[in-house]
Amino acid sequence: MNNLSMAYKNLRKNFSFYALYLLSVSLVITVYFAFTSFSMNSVMLEKISGNGRVESMCSVISVFLIAFVVFYMSYSNRFFLRRRTKELGIYALLGYRKSRILSLLISENILIGSGSLIVGLVLGAIMHKGIVYGTTILLNLQVDNEEIPFFNFNAITDTIVFISLVMCVMAISNAYFLFKTSLMDLVRFEKRAEKSMNLKKMPAILGFVQIIVGYGLALDIFRGSDSLWFTIGFYPTGLLTAMSIVMGTVLFIASFLPFAVQKSKQHKKAFYTETKIVTSPIFIYRIRSNAKTLIMLTLLSAATLTISSVMALTLFYPIAAVARMAPSELEFRIEKDGQLNDAKLLVNQYASDDSVTYIQTDIFKVTASAEKLPVEYSTGTSKGDAKNEKILREAGFECISYSQYVSLLQAQGKSDVVNKLSALQDDECILVKYQPNADGSDESGSIYFLNVNNSSIPLTVKATTLNNPISFSNSVGTLIVSDNVYEQIKSGTASECSIISINGKVIEDNEKLFEDMRNLLGNSPYLQGHSHRVNEIMSLNSSTFLLISFLVVLFFIATGSILYFNNISAVSDSKADYEILSKMGYSNRKLKRILRKQVLTFFSIPFLFGLIDCIFATVVYKTGLMQNLLGNTITLYFPTMIAIALTAFIYFTYYLITIHTCYRTVLRH
Repeated sequence: MNNLSMAYKNLRKNFSFYALYLLSVSLVITVYFAFTSFSMNSVMLEKISGNGRVESMCSVISVFLIAFVVFYMSYSNRFFLRRRTKELGIYALLGYRKSRILSLLISENILIGSGSLIVGLVLGAIMHKGIVYGTTILLNLQVDNEEIPFFNFNAITDTIVFISLVMCVMAISNAYFLFKTSLMDLVRFEKRAEKSMNLKKMPAILGFVQIIVGYGLALDIFRGSDSLWFTIGFYPTGLLTAMSIVMGTVLFIASFLPFAVQKSKQHKKAFYTETKIVTSPIFIYRIRSNAKTLIMLTLLSAATLTISSVMALTLFYPIAAVARMAPSELEFRIEKDGQLNDAKLLVNQYASDDSVTYIQTDIFKVTASAEKLPVEYSTGTSKGDAKNEKILREAGFECISYSQYVSLLQAQGKSDVVNKLSALQDDECILVKYQPNADGSDESGSIYFLNVNNSSIPLTVKATTLNNPISFSNSVGTLIVSDNVYEQIKSGTASECSIISINGKVIEDNEKLFEDMRNLLGNSPYLQGHSHRVNEIMSLNSSTFLLISFLVVLFFIATGSILYFNNISAVSDSKADYEILSKMGYSNRKLKRILRKQVLTFFSIPFLFGLIDCIFATVVYKTGLMQNLLGNTITLYFPTMIAIALTAFIYFTYYLITIHTCYRTVLRH
């Protein structure tokens, strides 16, 4: 019988064991081929990248992708090689030369690789088409799908060559393993596993302390300018925090967990139960023999959760902030006579006049004095578009009336905010904050003395708000005053500018209207648009998130698959022990409970540690690297919660598949 026939029969007889391996490798190739097809799609790249940014990102991501695919396939190959060592040892005892055994392994890998490659190419082509279609819809691109072939033959060639090279690397690795391992070691290799680790007290305590120190450093960022993140520097402190958590995780898993379980044996009543007396020794043995794998899975899980969480937050936050940066569908400053009428004529070409609201807000710049003025009073620039960053702003409050404020909020669909307002007295005002104060303080109760008509009007800040009715391109340091005080200001000599806010459902998400308005206003830096800003953010960031998503998907596949293989291997090695338990009177129901606890423990450790790391990393990222325009409400972390929930669902799915396979392995009737 030739090697190819033997390899085929081995795979067919053990198909259930190799099924998830085939599926996992197929999915890895699917992601790689889809990414390669996308990076070679000149039609799409021309649409979403005008300055080569996406092409550069593709080159960077491809390096990580290649490294990850090589790592995953090499790990999977080594895992199945270890699971076959006893069988290979028997082949050697029967007279097979190691060269023929190597030839058999290469034949099996060729069959697995070829099958996975075919499936991966088909699924990858479908995935690439789906990505193109989704990107086209999301960014409203004009793309002829017929110009994009189902199979990109350059991408096919690239993928085949790459997978072939990986197979060669795996063959060399297998040859090195076979020829350096003696016959006796082959037969007994399964029992060796990784080197056992002694249960020492000091490493256990050190691991726990390092994790606490790492999380403490992360929480230190809430001290603001007094924290180490600002006094030492963000990146040095971030590196120190990451190193402390990583080293702590290594020692915690390798030493503290088995040490804690070992100590729990001293509690006789809690330990000597029909379930725990079995699961605790198994837990200690697996931690000691598979410490490296579990540590790798924990760090991989933390990376997967953190990347997906930060990516979701990074996409959601700027879009949510558009409600403040550009609250109206269209907004501009009147700089010439007749611009309002011209704008109305233009809008009427897209929508009827009665379905659109036009609100003119006259803003008056007023100087003031106080014991302490807010930062918004003297903010240096208008903080709008890039062109506006260079426009200097004179210090002062930009005053609008309470009735104008209410009208603008209603036109912008913020009725919930309006319902919470109460009318202003003549000695009260509302301060619109650019962003919350870093120390959590509030200007409520502060008294500002407005300089109006050579007199001073004292106003007490009734409340501060983040619900600005006008974009920051046109008004920073907005002060809302009563209608009576507004009339006093209006009758004086304060400088004035008029802002037009245009709103209406019928003009939402109309890029053509925005471009026409931009041309009408001569590319005015004061033109802002809510939908335009959202589309701009999506266009700038979608390609970045799409490319990073390729890596996140691979992380999910790798983490889940390695957990599956590791648990199946452990349960298979302990099959005889479960048979003994069955003969001792353990029912299938009790054995299933033991299996569930054993598998759940090794799924939950990477996920829970990764989840905690993810939470701290996300908080640091949000606090230290994102502009705080929206405050710190829990709703801002909703995308992060979705990302975590999705990850938990994927883990749970892998857990169900794993536990089902374990039942079939141990509880055969």
